Amino acid sequence: MTASLPPSGTTSSPPTRSVARGFAAVLLAFACLCAAVPAAHAARASGHPAHAARAHQARPLAHAARGCAPASGFLFKRASVLRTQRRLLCLMNRTRARFGLPPLHANACLHRVAARHAHDMVNRHYFAHTTPNGWDPAHRARASGYVPRRAAWLVGENIAWGVAGAARPNWVMRAWMHSPPHRHNILSRRFHDVGIGVARGVPVRGFPGVRLRATFSVEFGAHHGRTRCG
Repeated sequence: MTASLPPSGTTSSPPTRSVARGFAAVLLAFACLCAAVPAAHAARASGHPAHAARAHQARPLAHAARGCAPASGFLFKRASVLRTQRRLLCLMNRTRARFGLPPLHANACLHRVAARHAHDMVNRHYFAHTTPNGWDPAHRARASGYVPRRAAWLVGENIAWGVAGAARPNWVMRAWMHSPPHRHNILSRRFHDVGIGVARGVPVRGFPGVRLRATFSVEFGAHHGRTRCG
């Protein structure tokens, strides 16, 4: 079955500032998207108003997809997961280029954060930025070594899950680009680094017989200073 439904639910947290070790200015720009086909699944509202995002006009994704290698397979093998990650990164960077923005660079620490979060949501059956034991994207970024001790840093996150056609990078990107909080993260000039996690499976039960099921977590980041992540 192909994806034909619009985004079924979004939540976002407003930007917040805090201080880590008295020096690090932190801006958290979280956004999540639940994209399930055939049944729509509403994401739980966060209780916070959506942060203001510049009203970029989303251009046709077909233009961004030109030149991006296809993502084939059903995520049973690592090669299929890698193709999916690479296509999603390619789509994001080609979309940024159309808006005159520099590309995002793959970061090993953010990649580990994204991969672990995507698999954790599938394994523990939840769909949220904060884990059941209270770890939000900022906690996960700190634990990964991405966050410098004495410098400004910035992190953000987009998450999604889908089945059949909605589990493909093109569908996820199209849905994100039509959702202001998600689009804000993808098109933010402040982000320089990215990590992409793709897990086979979805955080909800059901969909028997559907071979392609995927959960995505994309971590965005920027920092000033040296860390073990570069």
